Amino acid sequence: MHLRYASRFPFAAAVMCVAASASLAACGDAGAPGEVADIDPEERSAERRQALSAPLDIDPLRSLILTKVTDPQAMTRFPLQFVLNQLLMRAGTLDEQTALDLYRRWWDFFNVSTAAQFPDAIHCDDQTNSEGIPAINGYRIACGRREGRLATSDPFDPNSPDFVEPIAVVNRFDLAPRDGSHCGEYRIVYAKKSAGVADRNLFILEAQLPNPHPECGIAACLPVAEHWARLSTLDAADRANELETFFTVGLVDAGFGPVLHPDNFADAVHGPGGSRGTGQIRTNQFMGNAGAPGQVQPGQIWHLREFKIARVDGGDRLFLKPVTVKENPFGPLFSTNFDPNDFRYSWFMDDFLESVDRLTTLSTDINDIRLTSSREALYNAGQSAIDDSNDYLNQLLPEFNSLPNLELRDRIQDELVRLGRDAIFTPADVANRATTQSCAGCHQLSAGDSLGNGVTWPEEEQGDELRFVHVREDGDLSRALTDFFLPHREGVLEAFLAAHADGDTCPTPSTPTTSAALAVEGDAPVPTLGGATTH
Repeated sequence: MHLRYASRFPFAAAVMCVAASASLAACGDAGAPGEVADIDPEERSAERRQALSAPLDIDPLRSLILTKVTDPQAMTRFPLQFVLNQLLMRAGTLDEQTALDLYRRWWDFFNVSTAAQFPDAIHCDDQTNSEGIPAINGYRIACGRREGRLATSDPFDPNSPDFVEPIAVVNRFDLAPRDGSHCGEYRIVYAKKSAGVADRNLFILEAQLPNPHPECGIAACLPVAEHWARLSTLDAADRANELETFFTVGLVDAGFGPVLHPDNFADAVHGPGGSRGTGQIRTNQFMGNAGAPGQVQPGQIWHLREFKIARVDGGDRLFLKPVTVKENPFGPLFSTNFDPNDFRYSWFMDDFLESVDRLTTLSTDINDIRLTSSREALYNAGQSAIDDSNDYLNQLLPEFNSLPNLELRDRIQDELVRLGRDAIFTPADVANRATTQSCAGCHQLSAGDSLGNGVTWPEEEQGDELRFVHVREDGDLSRALTDFFLPHREGVLEAFLAAHADGDTCPTPSTPTTSAALAVEGDAPVPTLGGATTH
Protein backbone atom coordinates (compact mmCIF):
# COMPACT_ATOMS: atom_id res chain seq x y z
CA MET A 1 0.00 0.00 0.00
CA HIS A 2 1.47 3.34 -0.97
CA LEU A 3 0.71 6.96 -0.35
CA ARG A 4 -1.95 8.66 -2.41
CA TYR A 5 -2.15 12.40 -2.95
CA ALA A 6 -5.35 14.34 -3.61
CA SER A 7 -4.18 17.73 -4.84
CA ARG A 8 -1.81 17.79 -7.81
CA PHE A 9 -2.30 14.12 -8.53
CA PRO A 10 -5.51 12.04 -8.57
CA PHE A 11 -4.75 10.14 -5.45
CA ALA A 12 -4.85 10.74 -1.67
CA ALA A 13 -1.88 10.59 0.66
CA ALA A 14 -1.32 8.50 3.78
CA VAL A 15 0.44 9.31 6.99
CA MET A 16 3.43 7.48 8.41
CA CYS A 17 4.30 8.50 11.98
CA VAL A 18 7.46 7.28 13.62
CA ALA A 19 7.43 7.07 17.40
CA ALA A 20 10.61 8.96 18.13
CA SER A 21 11.90 10.94 21.04
CA ALA A 22 12.59 14.59 20.31
CA SER A 23 15.23 14.72 22.99
CA LEU A 24 18.67 15.95 21.99
CA ALA A 25 20.80 13.35 23.70
CA ALA A 26 24.58 13.56 23.69
CA CYS A 27 25.92 12.64 20.28
CA GLY A 28 28.70 10.35 21.49
CA ASP A 29 26.26 7.43 21.29
CA ALA A 30 25.54 6.29 17.75
CA GLY A 31 21.90 5.90 18.77
CA ALA A 32 21.44 9.59 19.65
CA PRO A 33 20.19 12.31 19.23
CA GLY A 34 16.57 11.39 18.50
CA GLU A 35 16.54 7.73 19.58
CA VAL A 36 14.44 6.66 16.58
CA ALA A 37 16.05 3.28 16.00
CA ASP A 38 13.21 1.15 17.43
CA ILE A 39 10.69 1.02 14.57
CA ASP A 40 7.84 -1.46 14.21
CA PRO A 41 7.51 -2.10 10.44
CA GLU A 42 3.97 -3.45 10.78
CA GLU A 43 2.87 -0.40 12.76
CA ARG A 44 4.47 1.87 10.19
CA SER A 45 2.73 0.08 7.31
CA ALA A 46 -0.63 0.39 9.05
CA GLU A 47 -0.15 4.09 9.70
CA ARG A 48 0.82 4.70 6.08
CA ARG A 49 -2.63 3.48 5.06
CA GLN A 50 -4.32 6.40 6.79
CA ALA A 51 -5.36 9.15 4.38
CA LEU A 52 -4.13 12.70 4.77
CA SER A 53 -6.85 15.09 5.82
CA ALA A 54 -5.31 17.91 3.78
CA PRO A 55 -4.28 17.91 0.11
CA LEU A 56 -0.60 17.70 -0.73
CA ASP A 57 1.28 20.70 -2.08
CA ILE A 58 5.02 20.10 -2.38
CA ASP A 59 7.00 22.85 -0.71
CA PRO A 60 10.62 22.90 -1.99
CA LEU A 61 11.82 24.20 1.38
CA ARG A 62 10.27 21.21 3.14
CA SER A 63 10.61 18.42 0.59
CA LEU A 64 13.71 19.34 -1.44
CA ILE A 65 16.04 21.32 0.80
CA LEU A 66 15.73 22.04 4.51
CA THR A 67 18.10 24.56 6.09
CA LYS A 68 19.09 25.89 9.49
CA VAL A 69 16.75 28.83 8.73
CA THR A 70 13.71 26.95 7.49
CA ASP A 71 14.06 23.82 9.67
CA PRO A 72 16.34 24.44 12.64
CA GLN A 73 14.75 21.56 14.55
CA ALA A 74 15.66 19.11 11.79
CA MET A 75 19.27 20.31 11.81
CA THR A 76 19.60 19.37 15.49
CA ARG A 77 19.16 15.72 14.45
CA PHE A 78 22.38 15.65 12.42
CA PRO A 79 25.33 16.86 14.52
CA LEU A 80 28.54 15.77 12.83
CA GLN A 81 29.73 13.50 15.64
CA PHE A 82 26.40 11.65 15.64
CA VAL A 83 26.48 11.19 11.86
CA LEU A 84 30.09 9.96 11.79
CA ASN A 85 29.28 7.56 14.61
CA GLN A 86 26.38 6.21 12.57
CA LEU A 87 28.82 5.39 9.77
CA LEU A 88 31.30 3.78 12.16
CA MET A 89 28.53 1.79 13.82
CA ARG A 90 27.24 0.46 10.49
CA ALA A 91 30.80 -0.43 9.50
CA GLY A 92 31.35 -2.24 12.79
CA THR A 93 34.44 -0.18 13.56
CA LEU A 94 33.29 1.84 16.59
CA ASP A 95 35.50 -0.27 18.85
CA GLU A 96 38.58 0.55 16.76
CA GLN A 97 38.21 4.26 16.01
CA THR A 98 36.36 7.36 17.09
CA ALA A 99 34.52 9.95 15.03
CA LEU A 100 37.20 12.48 15.96
CA ASP A 101 39.96 10.18 14.73
CA LEU A 102 38.14 9.63 11.41
CA TYR A 103 37.67 13.37 10.94
CA ARG A 104 41.23 14.36 11.81
CA ARG A 105 42.82 11.75 9.59
CA TRP A 106 40.62 12.93 6.72
CA TRP A 107 41.91 16.49 6.89
CA ASP A 108 45.49 15.33 7.40
CA PHE A 109 45.34 14.56 3.67
CA PHE A 110 46.00 18.25 3.01
CA ASN A 111 49.32 18.10 4.83
CA VAL A 112 52.41 16.97 2.99
CA SER A 113 53.76 13.73 4.41
CA THR A 114 56.72 15.44 6.11
CA ALA A 115 54.33 17.70 8.07
CA ALA A 116 51.65 15.11 8.78
CA GLN A 117 49.91 14.58 12.09
CA PHE A 118 49.20 10.92 11.28
CA PRO A 119 52.05 9.26 9.36
CA ASP A 120 49.85 6.29 8.42
CA ALA A 121 47.06 8.47 6.92
CA ILE A 122 46.76 9.42 3.23
CA HIS A 123 48.53 12.66 2.31
CA CYS A 124 48.34 14.89 -0.72
CA ASP A 125 51.88 14.10 -1.89
CA ASP A 126 51.49 10.32 -1.70
CA GLN A 127 50.69 10.24 -5.41
CA THR A 128 52.66 12.19 -8.01
CA ASN A 129 52.59 12.61 -11.77
CA SER A 130 55.46 11.90 -14.15
CA GLU A 131 57.09 15.18 -13.12
CA GLY A 132 57.00 14.32 -9.42
CA ILE A 133 54.22 16.84 -8.67
CA PRO A 134 51.40 15.80 -6.29
CA ALA A 135 48.55 14.49 -8.42
CA ILE A 136 45.27 12.58 -8.57
CA ASN A 137 44.44 10.66 -11.73
CA GLY A 138 47.76 11.91 -13.09
CA TYR A 139 46.68 15.57 -12.93
CA ARG A 140 48.43 17.98 -10.57
CA ILE A 141 46.77 19.16 -7.38
CA ALA A 142 47.59 21.81 -4.81
CA CYS A 143 49.30 20.17 -1.86
CA GLY A 144 50.07 21.64 1.54
CA ARG A 145 46.85 23.57 2.15
CA ARG A 146 45.78 25.24 5.39
CA GLU A 147 42.91 22.79 5.77
CA GLY A 148 45.61 20.43 7.01
CA ARG A 149 45.52 22.18 10.38
CA LEU A 150 42.04 20.70 10.90
CA ALA A 151 43.88 17.44 11.61
CA THR A 152 44.35 18.83 15.14
CA SER A 153 40.98 20.56 15.49
CA ASP A 154 37.83 19.60 17.38
CA PRO A 155 34.83 20.02 15.05
CA PHE A 156 32.41 18.85 17.76
CA ASP A 157 33.08 21.64 20.29
CA PRO A 158 30.53 24.47 19.82
CA ASN A 159 32.95 26.90 21.45
CA SER A 160 35.69 26.24 18.91
CA PRO A 161 36.11 28.37 15.75
CA ASP A 162 36.53 25.04 13.99
CA PHE A 163 33.14 23.79 15.17
CA VAL A 164 31.21 22.17 12.32
CA GLU A 165 27.41 22.35 12.13
CA PRO A 166 24.78 21.01 9.74
CA ILE A 167 23.29 23.80 7.63
CA ALA A 168 21.09 21.88 5.17
CA VAL A 169 19.57 18.51 4.32
CA VAL A 170 18.99 17.95 0.60
CA ASN A 171 16.76 15.63 -1.41
CA ARG A 172 18.28 14.66 -4.77
CA PHE A 173 15.69 12.14 -5.94
CA ASP A 174 16.20 13.70 -9.38
CA LEU A 175 19.60 11.97 -9.51
CA ALA A 176 17.97 8.53 -9.53
CA PRO A 177 18.88 6.79 -12.82
CA ARG A 178 16.00 6.08 -15.13
CA ASP A 179 16.84 2.37 -14.98
CA GLY A 180 16.32 2.39 -11.20
CA SER A 181 19.81 1.12 -10.41
CA HIS A 182 19.61 3.32 -7.33
CA CYS A 183 17.08 5.73 -5.85
CA GLY A 184 18.91 9.05 -5.83
CA GLU A 185 21.25 10.87 -3.45
CA TYR A 186 20.46 12.29 -0.03
CA ARG A 187 22.77 14.91 1.37
CA ILE A 188 23.76 16.69 4.56
CA VAL A 189 25.64 19.98 4.16
CA TYR A 190 28.08 21.02 6.89
CA ALA A 191 29.98 24.25 7.47
CA LYS A 192 32.83 25.22 9.78
CA LYS A 193 32.26 28.18 12.05
CA SER A 194 33.94 30.81 9.90
CA ALA A 195 36.80 32.94 11.14
CA GLY A 196 36.77 35.09 8.01
CA VAL A 197 36.49 34.97 4.26
CA ALA A 198 39.72 32.95 3.89
CA ASP A 199 38.92 30.52 6.70
CA ARG A 200 35.67 29.02 5.45
CA ASN A 201 35.26 25.28 4.98
CA LEU A 202 32.14 23.39 3.90
CA PHE A 203 31.50 19.79 2.94
CA ILE A 204 28.58 17.63 1.86
CA LEU A 205 27.88 13.99 2.69
CA GLU A 206 26.20 12.74 -0.49
CA ALA A 207 24.86 9.22 0.03
CA GLN A 208 23.54 7.19 -2.86
CA LEU A 209 20.55 5.11 -1.74
CA PRO A 210 20.48 1.53 -3.13
CA ASN A 211 17.31 0.23 -4.73
CA PRO A 212 16.37 -2.94 -2.81
CA HIS A 213 14.52 -4.22 -5.88
CA PRO A 214 16.48 -3.18 -8.98
CA GLU A 215 14.69 -5.89 -10.95
CA CYS A 216 11.56 -3.72 -10.63
CA GLY A 217 13.24 -0.67 -12.14
CA ILE A 218 12.66 2.93 -11.11
CA ALA A 219 9.11 2.19 -9.88
CA ALA A 220 10.64 0.49 -6.82
CA CYS A 221 11.88 3.94 -5.73
CA LEU A 222 8.29 5.17 -5.24
CA PRO A 223 8.34 4.89 -1.42
CA VAL A 224 11.36 7.22 -1.33
CA ALA A 225 9.65 9.81 -3.54
CA GLU A 226 6.51 9.57 -1.42
CA HIS A 227 8.51 9.98 1.78
CA TRP A 228 10.06 13.26 0.66
CA ALA A 229 6.85 14.62 -0.86
CA ARG A 230 4.94 13.96 2.36
CA LEU A 231 7.38 16.04 4.42
CA SER A 232 5.61 19.12 3.06
CA THR A 233 2.51 18.17 5.06
CA LEU A 234 4.20 17.68 8.44
CA ASP A 235 4.94 20.07 11.28
CA ALA A 236 8.56 20.78 12.23
CA ALA A 237 8.80 18.12 14.96
CA ASP A 238 7.35 15.32 12.84
CA ARG A 239 9.46 16.37 9.87
CA ALA A 240 12.60 16.17 12.02
CA ASN A 241 11.60 12.69 13.22
CA GLU A 242 10.92 11.47 9.69
CA LEU A 243 14.23 12.80 8.37
CA GLU A 244 16.25 11.25 11.16
CA THR A 245 14.51 7.92 10.63
CA PHE A 246 15.12 8.03 6.89
CA PHE A 247 18.84 8.70 7.36
CA THR A 248 19.52 6.42 10.32
CA VAL A 249 17.01 3.57 10.01
CA GLY A 250 15.54 3.69 6.50
CA LEU A 251 12.09 2.94 5.12
CA VAL A 252 12.02 -0.47 6.74
CA ASP A 253 8.62 -1.63 5.50
CA ALA A 254 9.61 -0.80 1.92
CA GLY A 255 12.96 -2.58 2.13
CA PHE A 256 15.22 0.48 2.24
CA GLY A 257 18.11 0.58 4.64
CA PRO A 258 19.61 3.67 6.29
CA VAL A 259 21.09 6.45 4.17
CA LEU A 260 23.95 6.76 6.65
CA HIS A 261 25.80 3.59 5.78
CA PRO A 262 29.46 3.61 4.66
CA ASP A 263 28.61 1.53 1.57
CA ASN A 264 26.50 4.44 0.32
CA PHE A 265 29.66 6.58 0.05
CA ALA A 266 32.04 3.86 -1.10
CA ASP A 267 34.35 3.59 -4.09
CA ALA A 268 32.48 0.49 -5.24
CA VAL A 269 30.15 -2.01 -3.60
CA HIS A 270 30.40 -5.59 -4.78
CA GLY A 271 27.31 -7.71 -5.19
CA PRO A 272 25.67 -10.32 -7.41
CA GLY A 273 26.58 -9.70 -11.02
CA GLY A 274 29.26 -7.11 -10.43
CA SER A 275 30.02 -3.86 -8.62
CA ARG A 276 28.31 -0.51 -8.49
CA GLY A 277 29.62 2.96 -7.79
CA THR A 278 27.99 4.88 -4.97
CA GLY A 279 27.86 8.35 -3.43
CA GLN A 280 30.66 10.60 -2.26
CA ILE A 281 31.75 13.35 0.11
CA ARG A 282 32.59 16.68 -1.52
CA THR A 283 34.43 19.60 0.02
CA ASN A 284 34.21 23.33 -0.63
CA GLN A 285 37.44 24.80 0.77
CA PHE A 286 38.47 28.42 1.22
CA MET A 287 41.33 28.20 3.70
CA GLY A 288 44.09 28.48 1.09
CA ASN A 289 47.56 27.07 0.57
CA ALA A 290 49.92 26.61 3.47
CA GLY A 291 53.19 27.35 1.71
CA ALA A 292 54.47 23.92 2.63
CA PRO A 293 56.98 21.93 0.56
CA GLY A 294 55.33 20.35 -2.47
CA GLN A 295 52.80 23.14 -2.86
CA VAL A 296 51.74 23.92 -6.43
CA GLN A 297 49.66 26.68 -7.98
CA PRO A 298 50.34 29.01 -5.03
CA GLY A 299 47.72 31.62 -5.88
CA GLN A 300 44.72 29.37 -5.41
CA ILE A 301 42.37 29.85 -2.48
CA TRP A 302 39.05 28.18 -3.36
CA HIS A 303 39.06 24.45 -4.12
CA LEU A 304 36.49 21.71 -4.41
CA ARG A 305 37.58 18.12 -3.80
CA GLU A 306 35.90 14.73 -3.64
CA PHE A 307 36.33 11.72 -1.36
CA LYS A 308 34.98 8.20 -0.94
CA ILE A 309 34.68 6.14 2.24
CA ALA A 310 36.91 3.07 2.23
CA ARG A 311 38.19 0.49 4.69
CA VAL A 312 41.75 0.17 5.85
CA ASP A 313 43.25 -3.20 4.90
CA GLY A 314 41.81 -5.68 7.34
CA GLY A 315 38.50 -3.83 7.48
CA ASP A 316 38.68 -2.65 11.10
CA ARG A 317 38.87 1.08 10.32
CA LEU A 318 37.31 3.55 7.90
CA PHE A 319 39.11 6.33 6.09
CA LEU A 320 38.29 8.92 3.44
CA LYS A 321 39.98 8.30 0.12
CA PRO A 322 40.62 11.20 -2.30
CA VAL A 323 39.18 10.64 -5.77
CA THR A 324 38.60 12.68 -8.90
CA VAL A 325 36.05 15.48 -9.14
CA LYS A 326 33.33 14.30 -11.53
CA GLU A 327 32.31 16.02 -14.78
CA ASN A 328 35.35 18.21 -14.28
CA PRO A 329 37.96 17.62 -17.02
CA PHE A 330 41.47 18.83 -16.23
CA GLY A 331 41.51 22.34 -17.71
CA PRO A 332 44.78 22.18 -19.70
CA LEU A 333 43.32 19.33 -21.77
CA PHE A 334 41.47 22.10 -23.64
CA SER A 335 44.69 24.03 -24.25
CA THR A 336 47.97 23.79 -26.13
CA ASN A 337 49.83 23.54 -22.81
CA PHE A 338 49.12 19.85 -22.28
CA ASP A 339 51.86 17.44 -23.35
CA PRO A 340 51.00 16.54 -26.98
CA ASN A 341 52.84 13.23 -26.57
CA ASP A 342 50.46 12.18 -23.79
CA PHE A 343 47.77 9.98 -25.37
CA ARG A 344 45.10 11.71 -23.27
CA TYR A 345 45.57 14.90 -25.29
CA SER A 346 44.36 13.45 -28.60
CA TRP A 347 41.85 11.15 -26.96
CA PHE A 348 40.27 14.05 -25.11
CA MET A 349 39.75 16.04 -28.31
CA ASP A 350 38.03 13.03 -29.88
CA ASP A 351 35.88 12.33 -26.84
CA PHE A 352 34.94 15.93 -26.13
CA LEU A 353 33.15 16.06 -29.46
CA GLU A 354 30.73 13.45 -28.08
CA SER A 355 29.52 16.09 -25.64
CA VAL A 356 28.87 18.89 -28.12
CA ASP A 357 25.38 17.62 -28.90
CA ARG A 358 24.35 17.50 -25.23
CA LEU A 359 26.08 20.75 -24.39
CA THR A 360 24.32 22.66 -27.15
CA THR A 361 20.78 21.62 -26.30
CA LEU A 362 18.26 23.93 -27.95
CA SER A 363 16.41 24.14 -24.66
CA THR A 364 16.81 27.42 -22.81
CA ASP A 365 16.68 25.59 -19.45
CA ILE A 366 20.16 25.44 -17.89
CA ASN A 367 19.20 22.13 -16.29
CA ASP A 368 19.30 20.53 -19.74
CA ILE A 369 23.00 21.23 -20.37
CA ARG A 370 25.14 18.05 -20.15
CA LEU A 371 28.82 17.16 -20.26
CA THR A 372 29.33 13.43 -20.68
CA SER A 373 31.55 11.14 -22.71
CA SER A 374 32.24 7.43 -22.80
CA ARG A 375 35.71 7.85 -21.24
CA GLU A 376 34.89 10.70 -18.90
CA ALA A 377 36.75 9.22 -15.91
CA LEU A 378 40.04 9.35 -17.81
CA TYR A 379 39.93 13.15 -17.91
CA ASN A 380 38.46 14.12 -14.53
CA ALA A 381 40.76 16.33 -12.46
CA GLY A 382 41.71 15.83 -8.83
CA GLN A 383 40.44 19.29 -7.88
CA SER A 384 38.22 22.06 -9.15
CA ALA A 385 39.73 25.50 -8.62
CA ILE A 386 38.29 28.99 -8.86
CA ASP A 387 40.86 30.28 -11.33
CA ASP A 388 41.70 30.18 -15.03
CA SER A 389 42.83 26.55 -14.81
CA ASN A 390 39.17 25.52 -14.61
CA ASP A 391 37.87 28.10 -17.11
CA TYR A 392 37.62 26.01 -20.26
CA LEU A 393 37.11 28.96 -22.58
CA ASN A 394 40.26 30.59 -21.21
CA GLN A 395 42.12 27.32 -21.77
CA LEU A 396 40.78 26.88 -25.30
CA LEU A 397 41.10 30.47 -26.49
CA PRO A 398 43.30 32.35 -23.99
CA GLU A 399 43.52 36.11 -24.23
CA PHE A 400 47.08 36.45 -22.99
CA ASN A 401 50.43 34.65 -22.85
CA SER A 402 49.38 31.43 -24.53
CA LEU A 403 48.50 30.02 -27.93
CA PRO A 404 44.86 29.16 -28.67
CA ASN A 405 44.00 25.54 -29.33
CA LEU A 406 42.92 26.12 -32.93
CA GLU A 407 42.69 22.41 -33.68
CA LEU A 408 40.08 21.76 -30.99
CA ARG A 409 38.28 25.01 -31.78
CA ASP A 410 37.97 24.03 -35.45
CA ARG A 411 36.83 20.51 -34.63
CA ILE A 412 34.11 21.90 -32.35
CA GLN A 413 33.04 24.25 -35.15
CA ASP A 414 32.86 21.34 -37.61
CA GLU A 415 30.70 19.40 -35.15
CA LEU A 416 28.36 22.38 -34.77
CA VAL A 417 28.04 22.51 -38.55
CA ARG A 418 27.30 18.78 -38.65
CA LEU A 419 24.59 19.24 -36.03
CA GLY A 420 23.15 22.25 -37.88
CA ARG A 421 23.73 24.52 -34.86
CA ASP A 422 26.60 26.68 -36.09
CA ALA A 423 24.25 29.66 -36.53
CA ILE A 424 23.20 29.39 -32.88
CA PHE A 425 26.38 28.43 -31.02
CA THR A 426 30.09 29.14 -31.34
CA PRO A 427 33.03 27.07 -30.05
CA ALA A 428 33.34 29.68 -27.27
CA ASP A 429 29.73 28.97 -26.24
CA VAL A 430 30.52 25.25 -26.13
CA ALA A 431 33.55 25.84 -23.90
CA ASN A 432 31.54 28.10 -21.60
CA ARG A 433 28.79 25.50 -21.38
CA ALA A 434 31.34 22.83 -20.46
CA THR A 435 32.61 25.06 -17.67
CA THR A 436 29.11 25.34 -16.19
CA GLN A 437 29.10 21.59 -15.60
CA SER A 438 32.35 21.65 -13.64
CA CYS A 439 32.28 22.33 -9.92
CA ALA A 440 34.03 25.70 -10.12
CA GLY A 441 31.83 26.74 -13.03
CA CYS A 442 28.56 25.82 -11.36
CA HIS A 443 29.60 27.54 -8.14
CA GLN A 444 31.21 30.71 -9.47
CA LEU A 445 33.28 30.81 -12.68
CA SER A 446 30.26 30.71 -15.01
CA ALA A 447 28.24 33.39 -13.21
CA GLY A 448 26.84 35.81 -15.82
CA ASP A 449 28.50 34.03 -18.76
CA SER A 450 26.73 34.02 -22.11
CA LEU A 451 26.10 30.43 -23.22
CA GLY A 452 24.60 31.07 -26.66
CA ASN A 453 20.98 30.67 -27.74
CA GLY A 454 20.04 33.56 -25.47
CA VAL A 455 20.99 31.68 -22.30
CA THR A 456 23.07 33.18 -19.49
CA TRP A 457 24.29 31.31 -16.41
CA PRO A 458 22.67 32.83 -13.29
CA GLU A 459 24.61 35.10 -10.97
CA GLU A 460 23.94 36.66 -7.61
CA GLU A 461 22.92 40.24 -7.08
CA GLN A 462 25.88 42.61 -7.17
CA GLY A 463 27.59 42.79 -3.80
CA ASP A 464 26.04 39.56 -2.55
CA GLU A 465 28.57 37.63 -0.49
CA LEU A 466 26.97 34.27 -1.28
CA ARG A 467 29.47 33.65 -4.06
CA PHE A 468 31.18 30.24 -4.24
CA VAL A 469 28.44 28.30 -2.43
CA HIS A 470 24.82 27.38 -3.10
CA VAL A 471 24.05 27.11 0.63
CA ARG A 472 25.78 29.74 2.73
CA GLU A 473 26.85 29.21 6.35
CA ASP A 474 23.83 31.18 7.55
CA GLY A 475 21.47 28.98 5.52
CA ASP A 476 20.78 31.42 2.68
CA LEU A 477 20.43 29.86 -0.77
CA SER A 478 21.89 30.98 -4.08
CA ARG A 479 19.77 32.39 -6.89
CA ALA A 480 20.82 29.49 -9.11
CA LEU A 481 19.34 27.12 -6.55
CA THR A 482 16.11 28.98 -5.79
CA ASP A 483 15.30 30.15 -9.33
CA PHE A 484 16.59 27.30 -11.47
CA PHE A 485 17.67 24.07 -9.75
CA LEU A 486 14.92 23.70 -7.13
CA PRO A 487 11.99 24.35 -9.51
CA HIS A 488 13.45 21.75 -11.86
CA ARG A 489 13.84 19.18 -9.07
CA GLU A 490 10.30 19.86 -7.86
CA GLY A 491 9.00 19.19 -11.37
CA VAL A 492 10.92 15.91 -11.55
CA LEU A 493 9.48 14.74 -8.22
CA GLU A 494 5.93 15.74 -9.13
CA ALA A 495 6.15 14.12 -12.57
CA PHE A 496 7.43 10.88 -11.06
CA LEU A 497 4.62 10.74 -8.50
CA ALA A 498 2.03 11.46 -11.18
CA ALA A 499 3.46 8.76 -13.45
CA HIS A 500 3.30 6.22 -10.60
CA ALA A 501 -0.09 7.17 -9.21
CA ASP A 502 -1.24 3.55 -9.30
CA GLY A 503 1.20 2.75 -6.48
CA ASP A 504 2.69 -0.25 -8.28
CA THR A 505 6.33 -0.51 -7.23
CA CYS A 506 7.13 -3.50 -9.45
CA PRO A 507 5.21 -3.27 -12.71
CA THR A 508 7.67 -5.20 -14.90
CA PRO A 509 10.03 -7.36 -12.82
CA SER A 510 13.04 -8.67 -14.69
CA THR A 511 16.41 -10.21 -14.00
CA PRO A 512 19.06 -7.56 -13.26
CA THR A 513 21.93 -7.56 -15.71
CA THR A 514 25.49 -6.31 -15.51
CA SER A 515 24.59 -2.98 -17.00
CA ALA A 516 24.84 0.58 -15.78
CA ALA A 517 23.11 -0.63 -12.63
CA LEU A 518 26.36 -2.35 -11.72
CA ALA A 519 28.76 0.21 -13.09
CA VAL A 520 31.78 1.17 -11.06
CA GLU A 521 33.09 4.70 -10.92
CA GLY A 522 34.55 5.59 -14.28
CA ASP A 523 31.89 4.24 -16.60
CA ALA A 524 29.68 6.74 -18.44
CA PRO A 525 26.88 7.88 -16.10
CA VAL A 526 23.36 6.56 -16.60
CA PRO A 527 20.74 9.15 -17.62
CA THR A 528 18.89 10.32 -14.52
CA LEU A 529 15.30 11.39 -13.93
CA GLY A 530 16.44 15.00 -13.76
CA GLY A 531 19.12 14.78 -16.43
CA ALA A 532 22.02 15.97 -14.25
CA THR A 533 24.41 13.39 -12.84
CA THR A 534 26.29 15.43 -10.22
CA HIS A 535 24.77 18.86 -9.50
